[in-house]
Amino acid sequence: MKISHLKISNILGIREAEIEPGRFTEISGKNGQGKTSVLEAIKSVLEGGHDATLLRRGADAGEIVLVLDDGTTIRKRVTAKSSPVEVIQGGQKQKQPGNIIKELTDLLSVNPVDFLRAPKKSRVQVLLDTMPIAVDVEKLAQIANIPVHADGDTNGLAVIEAVRKQVFDDRTGTNRAIKEKEATINQLELAMPDAPGGVDGSEDELAQQVVAATATKDAELERIRTKLDGIKTKNQSQIDAIREETQRQIDEIKTKALKDVEAIQAEERRIEGLAGQQREKAIQTHTDTVTPLNQALESIRSNRELHAKRSQTLETINTMEKELEVLEDDAGKQTKALADIDKYKSELLDALPIPGLEVRDGEIYRDGVQFDRLNTAQQVDIAVEIARLRAGELGVVCVDGLELLDKDAFEAFRERCIGHDLQLFVSRVSDQEFQVKTDTQL
Repeated sequence: MKISHLKISNILGIREAEIEPGRFTEISGKNGQGKTSVLEAIKSVLEGGHDATLLRRGADAGEIVLVLDDGTTIRKRVTAKSSPVEVIQGGQKQKQPGNIIKELTDLLSVNPVDFLRAPKKSRVQVLLDTMPIAVDVEKLAQIANIPVHADGDTNGLAVIEAVRKQVFDDRTGTNRAIKEKEATINQLELAMPDAPGGVDGSEDELAQQVVAATATKDAELERIRTKLDGIKTKNQSQIDAIREETQRQIDEIKTKALKDVEAIQAEERRIEGLAGQQREKAIQTHTDTVTPLNQALESIRSNRELHAKRSQTLETINTMEKELEVLEDDAGKQTKALADIDKYKSELLDALPIPGLEVRDGEIYRDGVQFDRLNTAQQVDIAVEIARLRAGELGVVCVDGLELLDKDAFEAFRERCIGHDLQLFVSRVSDQEFQVKTDTQL
């Protein structure tokens, strides 16, 4: 369905104008002559609502009339206070004109150039609204190996993108954990003591030998001490007897007695010297016996600690290597999940009316190229495709400011729109006076 006749009275810069539009209608002229006013008049009817600024300066009322090729007439009157709209079909005035207009067209298809100029976020939302995709949540959850939740209002592409991002982030965390685990294992292996060697034997047996050697030493010292004490006791008895015997003859035998005492004491010192030597010999014998035993004990104890530390380190490394295997398995599964998600997404995209178009990381891509990096003709092609998909029964496209497109891009835009059975109203700045040309006149 197309607009076959357009009448405008006292709207913006237009006092009176009647146009018989074709498939492609170009409104050209100098600035300020009403080119944009024609487009705004058409859009105001399709958008509905009241806008007093549409009224031409000095006029009390304005009017816009659209006659469609099936005989439907849409009339909008504009005053300072209201903008009533009426729709006449089959010669009868319809009760709900706003609903009829909504059924005829989608406002997002009115100007695809607005799509080109829109912020990235808005373009993405328009695309998602234009190409709704139903996602099999259970299948996607099975592919991704994570729970997937999606309400009915969320576009399938957005759901897939969110799931893919979560799996990608999970894999990033897993790979980070793998690197940390590998680094820890390497550090443990470098710090782990070598397998100890040296003295072998039973710790208890060597300890018993030390006790036995100590007992032998103590017994020998006790023997020496007992013998010495006996000698001292005997000597003291002799000295006492001599003193008693010489008491009476002290003066006569004093010299001899002192010599005898000195001889006895000298002998005692000799015996004490011998006893000291025997004591030192016993201690040295004990030391010579115990030292290697203690060294063997220390070696065994040290080896036992080293064995325990090494065993503990080996056990830790073994545990970490098992954990590393689990992490590497998880990373492999996550990598496969990403590939399967991309495959599933590609399968869904292949069924879309605009091939190669997808949303990734909040950006529109076509055949893997970001939207803003596509050339103008490719961007226009996407905008027109979206306009076609969103267009209702009345496929009207109103485009202002196409001077920004070069000649080739403009021709591509025009041919693309006509090829999709859209009706274009285009304004262009020129050096000539205001004029309207249709596709048959261009």
